[in-house]
Amino acid sequence: MDVLSQIAVDHNHLMNIFIWFSLVIAVFASRNSPNVRWVACSILIARTADILLYGWALTTEGWFYLIMSVQDAALILLIVKRHAVASAIARLRLGTLSLFAKDCLSNFKMTSNELMYVLILSVSVVVNMVALIEREIRQFTEFNPMFIYNAYEPIKLVLTLLSVLAILSLTIDAVRGFYSQDKVEDSQRQ
Repeated sequence: MDVLSQIAVDHNHLMNIFIWFSLVIAVFASRNSPNVRWVACSILIARTADILLYGWALTTEGWFYLIMSVQDAALILLIVKRHAVASAIARLRLGTLSLFAKDCLSNFKMTSNELMYVLILSVSVVVNMVALIEREIRQFTEFNPMFIYNAYEPIKLVLTLLSVLAILSLTIDAVRGFYSQDKVEDSQRQ
């Protein structure tokens, strides 16, 4: 592995760690909004898996794109199917975790920031799949497309930065009380 590709891996790993710590802060900052905490905790779990699996996933060659896509798709499901997942966790009677899930059920509201985050994750899955298809074309034919391969790092960086902005916006709104239980109940009455 050359030095330049090693720098990119280290940069990505450092960014993931920074985002992970930011998400921990977001979880605590959004204590008045169970929905935002659910989203922040879901992303925190996904980022933890990403930090733990990223180095290994890079060694899997083409499987890397599939691993990253499955991770993004699982996070999309955790956000979009939050009500079903929270219901299942609440029924398991797992102490604090079940109480947290039950709290998310009573104040369920999908926000525009969450929808934007899901859209960003969906674009990430598409980019990963196109990169995988491009890799397979290079590997099994004489055609050598490098469009996504050459643009993969910048595309993923932009998607990561956009996702951080969406979560930051969501957290700021939660800290301001926009998604607190009282505000949700007031908006549902109107």
